[in-house]
Formats: sequence, C-alpha cells, structure tokens
Amino acid sequence: SLVIGMGPFLMNAAACLVTLFINQQLREYSGDLGIGAYGICNRLIFMFIMICMGLNMGMQPIAGYNYGARQYSRVKEVFWKTARLAMVVTTLCFIVGMFFPRAAVGIFTHDQELTELAASALRILTLVFPIVGFQIIGTNFFQSLGIVKKSIFLSLSRQLLFLLPALYILPLFIGTEGVWYSFMVSDILSASLTAILIHQTFKKFNKLIINFLIQSIYIECL
Repeated sequence: SLVIGMGPFLMNAAACLVTLFINQQLREYSGDLGIGAYGICNRLIFMFIMICMGLNMGMQPIAGYNYGARQYSRVKEVFWKTARLAMVVTTLCFIVGMFFPRAAVGIFTHDQELTELAASALRILTLVFPIVGFQIIGTNFFQSLGIVKKSIFLSLSRQLLFLLPALYILPLFIGTEGVWYSFMVSDILSASLTAILIHQTFKKFNKLIINFLIQSIYIECL
C-alpha cells in the first residue's frame, strides 16, 4: 500500500515545488498582481478538480476489484464511464473560463485591474481543460490497478517533465502570458501521454480477453 500511495504523494510534492516556481516567475514578469491572479484562478479550477478526484475515489475500488478478478472488460468499462463523467466536469470548467471569466473571478475580488488579469489568465488556463478530466482519471486508473511505475510516471510528467520547462522557456518569449500558456502546453502533452499508455494497456487487456475466450471454448469442446 505504501508503494501504491507513492504516486499521489510524489504528485503533491512536485506540485508544491512547481507552485513555488510559478510564483517566482509571476513575481518576475507580473509582480504581486500576477500571483494574486494565479491564486484566484487556482481556487476556481480546483473546485472542478475536486469533483474529478471524487470520481477517482469511486472508480478505484471497482477497477481494482475487477482487475484482480481478471474481468478486464469491466475494468475498461468503468474507466471510460468515469473518464467521460470527468470530462463533462472539466468541460463545465472550460465553459466558465471561456464565457463567464469576469463573473467567476468577481467572487474573489472587486479590484478592476486584478479582475482583468485573472479573467484573461482563466481563459488561457481553461482553453484545453476538457481533456484534463481524461488525464486525471487516467493517472489514478493505473494507481487503482497497482501499476505503480506508470502511475508515478504520469503523476510526475505533467508537473516536472512538461510544466516546469514550459514555465521557464515560454515567459522568455511572451512574458506573463507564457506562464499561463505553460499550463495549456503541459495539459496537452500529459493528456497525450496518458492516452498512449491507456491505449497500450487496453491492447493488452484485449489480448487477455481473447485468450480467455479461446481457453473457455477449448475447455467446452473437451
């Protein structure tokens, strides 16, 4: 259980380190106002992320039990149902960020300058947010199956492999907006990586399902 829990632990530890770097970059390129805007956007987005984490908690025992029972078709089914629900949630976040950013930001501040900066940032941060639901569920899916290496790799890839370099490189060219676009870049890359690993895993499941059916038919023929 300690090994299985390493994925979320490392992800949270990496998130703390990356947050420090985000604040450092925002202070350099946008000052305290940029840090305030990030804090507001982060709180808004995290409300939707928490719902996705709740879906994860509901998926994990079902996926883990069926994986242990070698019911691979059910494992695939529970993953896709959960992923679709999570993508609905993150799509709602996208809608809020795209069409109602000032109203959402206005919950936290009435400062006009901060509102404008946070609203602009929220649009960029949620630009590809519908796919984030898939990425969140995919990362925790491997954890629920006890596939620890993939879980840890995906947990760290978004924060350290993709987001951290983007946070350093993009602001050099486009300033403060580079910080915000770094999240979009890391979301796209990490979701793509998750999709590749999920596809590979489900291909193995399909082979196991076919082998099981062949064995069952062979036994019945005997």
